[in-house]
Amino acid sequence: MKKSKLLMTTVASVLSLSLFTAGGSATHAAGSKHFQLGKGAPYSAKHGKFLNHSDRNKKTSLTVALNLRNSDQLDQFIASVNDPTSPNYKHFLTTEEFKAQYGPTDESVEKVKSFLKKQGFKVQGVSSNNAFITVSGKIGQMEDAFGVKINDYKNDKGQTYFSNEDAPEIPAEFAGIIADVEGLNNEPQFTHPNIRKPFKLDTHKTGAVDPHAGSGPAGGYTPDELKNAYNVTPLASAGYDGSGQKVAVMELDGYKASNISTYDSHYGLGSPTPTNVYVDGYNGAAGQGQVEVELDIEVINAIAPKAQVMVYEGPNTGQGLIDTYQKIATDNQAKSVSVSWGISELQAGSSLMNSLHTVFSQLAAQGQSVFAASGDNGAYDAGDSKLAVDSPANDPYVTGVGGTHLTLSGSSYGSESIWANSSNKTGGGGGLSTVYSMPSYQSGPGVQNSYSNGKRQVPDVSADADPATGYSIYSSGSWTVVGGTSAAAPLWAGIAALNNQYAAANGKGNLGQANPTLYRMFNTTQTYPAYHDITSGNNLYYPATSGYDMASGIGTPNAYNLIRDINGSSGSGGGGTGNPTEVITNGGFESGQAPWSESSSGGYQLVDTSKPHAGSYSAYLNGYNNSTDLIYQTVSIPSSATSATLTFWTYVNTTETSHAYDYLYAQVRNTSGSTLATLMTVNDGSGSGWVKHTYDLTSYKGQTVQIAFKGTNDSSNPTDFFVDDVSLQVQ
Repeated sequence: MKKSKLLMTTVASVLSLSLFTAGGSATHAAGSKHFQLGKGAPYSAKHGKFLNHSDRNKKTSLTVALNLRNSDQLDQFIASVNDPTSPNYKHFLTTEEFKAQYGPTDESVEKVKSFLKKQGFKVQGVSSNNAFITVSGKIGQMEDAFGVKINDYKNDKGQTYFSNEDAPEIPAEFAGIIADVEGLNNEPQFTHPNIRKPFKLDTHKTGAVDPHAGSGPAGGYTPDELKNAYNVTPLASAGYDGSGQKVAVMELDGYKASNISTYDSHYGLGSPTPTNVYVDGYNGAAGQGQVEVELDIEVINAIAPKAQVMVYEGPNTGQGLIDTYQKIATDNQAKSVSVSWGISELQAGSSLMNSLHTVFSQLAAQGQSVFAASGDNGAYDAGDSKLAVDSPANDPYVTGVGGTHLTLSGSSYGSESIWANSSNKTGGGGGLSTVYSMPSYQSGPGVQNSYSNGKRQVPDVSADADPATGYSIYSSGSWTVVGGTSAAAPLWAGIAALNNQYAAANGKGNLGQANPTLYRMFNTTQTYPAYHDITSGNNLYYPATSGYDMASGIGTPNAYNLIRDINGSSGSGGGGTGNPTEVITNGGFESGQAPWSESSSGGYQLVDTSKPHAGSYSAYLNGYNNSTDLIYQTVSIPSSATSATLTFWTYVNTTETSHAYDYLYAQVRNTSGSTLATLMTVNDGSGSGWVKHTYDLTSYKGQTVQIAFKGTNDSSNPTDFFVDDVSLQVQ
């Protein structure tokens, strides 16, 4: 008789957020004690070709970042404001409250200003939270004040720029006050994806399709196709279109308004004209990054067409980056923020990331969601051979968005695999941070995996990003198809805007920092299946698996379901009025076998008490050599259904010492038992506790089908497969 050999599960300790402190050590310079910010030469100096020592009389500007007060208390507050059991839940701070509770003191600001003035700088302004001081001066003053030598360099793009050749120094008395100095170099170092047309697909990748997917004028998915794919359509039908919401896009380049209006007009979106907010004197001129800016705006308009897009534009420098983010936080108008510009974590200095984390902390405390592209070089964010993740997607207060290859079934969701193209080394970014510890919210099936090392894992979520299944946009005067995770990030920001509109209509609070809520929807039982679990492909290193993985995060959105789960409401619209109808009978097997049909090559009863997910029973397949076990139920999906979502849980326990020899399949079959689709394949190497699976079966509406689970074992080292809590809900 087969016996269950259950796997021991471990409880992962909750790791607190690991923040930077002003790095470096105290050194002596000119006979006085100084403190060095960061270590070693900046990336701009290390990779550039030296030209000459910079002109000391050249005028420039700096942003000096100060450490926040009560940073530990701030982390605790942000955690509580996202905890439904806390009295602080959704009680976000105003900019004034943030300054009063966590901003540097006026005394600290005056002390730093006095130091800067003595060095010859002119103070241009202080941010509303007291954390950033902007000054103007000359390169010579920068060298003298911060103990650096500034040179002119040329990079491999042919760009000339200046940069400090060593980390800056500050008087030791400011060691606990000043965190960063931005503006010591002016290299355009932050990148956006340079993907405009589909590359030839690697034919070895799962899901390869014609690169002209979608019905846009030049190919690419249209707004309606995107909304159908991610189940935004029921929200749109119910009037949730982003009205009353503002979405910010953080940009380091400009755009042409005529391209946006052409896109909106062609697709009949009726979107409001974007609002431009210029930072650090940027004039909004469209440069090489124009396609990036126009992509961001147009994707948000596709998902939330009536939301007001606020385009924050600053220079492509460290100072411009920080000041532009800070302006979004200072304004505190947009509650959803999209970011498509980044830099490899290995190239971003610790001081820069300290400054970024300061701003992201304020955004989180104020209830502003930030969605950032995870990069387009797969697991190798800098485009080299080193595993790395992208900043700012690495920050725990940011939602990192990875990329998939999306295939439609007719006009509805079909399937997704991880976007990766080994021929040109592109793919959705993801992996392990070397900087931040794994935050406590990052939990659920698959989060603790064979790659885990206690550090923050990226991405958190994903959406379509493969140029071969790209987005129809209008840019630079023509229709084109664009891919990249910089398309996936604004898609998620648009969904957040719809959530906030829905929440307001139902008396709920804004989403705020998204990750605690998104992971809670993932790792606890919800009314509606909120995510598509991506289980096929890899991002050039990390494979897709059931549950969380570092290629797709927790999956891609079913927006209508996700938003209803978040806000605890059944909602309405698109034929989905009221609660869904359950089609599966006895999905938890608590009533025994009926109405399931089963067969076992060993003659075993498949419904038993060995390993239930919930209740007392589950389906137990295999667990003995040379076995084939099958259990299925015949169901009818109404022709009027607007959605049909299958969910179930699996558990794998094996005695195999190498993989893979034993398999479990989830299938849709016709009434004769012929396989119409294999939804899931797991093997003896897939053991990671109970794992939830979700699939869209809307394409089978009007049909009577079998929902089947089939397991096979080879001639040795048997594997146990368990299935439980099967549900097929239709609307």
